[in-house]
Amino acid sequence: MKQNTFIPLVIALFFITQIFAQNTVTVLNNLDDGSVGSLRWAIDQSNTDININEIIFTPGYSETLTLLSNLPNITSDVTITGPGTNNLTLSGDNQFLMFVVNSGISLNISGVTFTQCASSGQGSIFFANASTVTATDIVVSGNTRGNAFFTQNSAVLTISASTFTNNTSTLFASDYGTTPTTTSDTETDYTNRITVTGSTFTSNSGYIFSTERYVKIDNCVFTANTAPIASFRGVNRYQVLNSTFTNNTSYQLFSFSSWIGQTPSWGEATLGTNNTLFEGNIFTGNTGTVINPGGSSKYDAKTTISNNTFNNNGTDWSGNPIVVTANSLNNFITSVTHSAEDATVSVTMSRPVFNTGSGSGVLEANDFVFALSGGNATLGTATPTSIAIIQQI
Repeated sequence: MKQNTFIPLVIALFFITQIFAQNTVTVLNNLDDGSVGSLRWAIDQSNTDININEIIFTPGYSETLTLLSNLPNITSDVTITGPGTNNLTLSGDNQFLMFVVNSGISLNISGVTFTQCASSGQGSIFFANASTVTATDIVVSGNTRGNAFFTQNSAVLTISASTFTNNTSTLFASDYGTTPTTTSDTETDYTNRITVTGSTFTSNSGYIFSTERYVKIDNCVFTANTAPIASFRGVNRYQVLNSTFTNNTSYQLFSFSSWIGQTPSWGEATLGTNNTLFEGNIFTGNTGTVINPGGSSKYDAKTTISNNTFNNNGTDWSGNPIVVTANSLNNFITSVTHSAEDATVSVTMSRPVFNTGSGSGVLEANDFVFALSGGNATLGTATPTSIAIIQQI
């Protein structure tokens, strides 16, 4: 009898060690009933046991996990290491919230595909309220309702090396938090921040960013999106850096609105000229206006556009941004023809052009430099002797 009761005890102890290992708890199945081995159970274990700080998945896990109700709030610091975006799809079934991270708590998550987020509430995939969420190697696809990510108060959301595709809902939204009275290069001076790096956005038809607070986009790729990429609002800092934008078809990609210069005025005299910064980007084949700084000189005075390449876009930018420097604009010469009879070169341009980067100044002869490629001819001078405007568009 003792032997018969000892064997089940050994099996039970072995099962417990399978799902608890040091500071981790393991998800074993795709159930959402709170039973042992489910993700919901693993989150509850992490929330209630201070010794558990990581949730992992059993080797070979490959499942779609569809929620039956909102997941428990994250109330204790935890890392969720998914089995890979091809192996775990977490679905909100178009009605249930995923990760609500309580104030003061940190969530690190990777290796998960998120789909069918809920329509109710803010941030149906990640909601960060004065908390920190760090995500890497995630896929966000097929979300049609609400907004996927929302930050408020002293929240920090950082996403890297991830893919966002075929979403029709707004992806990122934010509100509430403090902003320094002068533009700052110190990120921590802004208490509500969204930073996205090294990620790809393809074929989305909803707003990607509709935010009130600090946003930084760096080294990302945006291709074939049909809605505006960003509506940035408030007097916070926005940085779009080292990214590539190709064949996006919205009437405008970036727009801005805020209280700058309004009555009572805030920020007009204190915010720096690079409070909104576009630097090191490549914009190619986008059909609408790429950058709309805001529609008035007060907005334009806070916008810097530098070291970007603009190629064959509808309109590169509107208004008169205060700093426009070292950009490559190679989409406005539509044809060049040479007449040997009268020794002229005719250059046809598709839009008004100027001899300064600030959108002013009449073209002069020394704004052109000629060069020959192939053949035996030589140039007498690389600069035309004179120019004349035949017709102004």
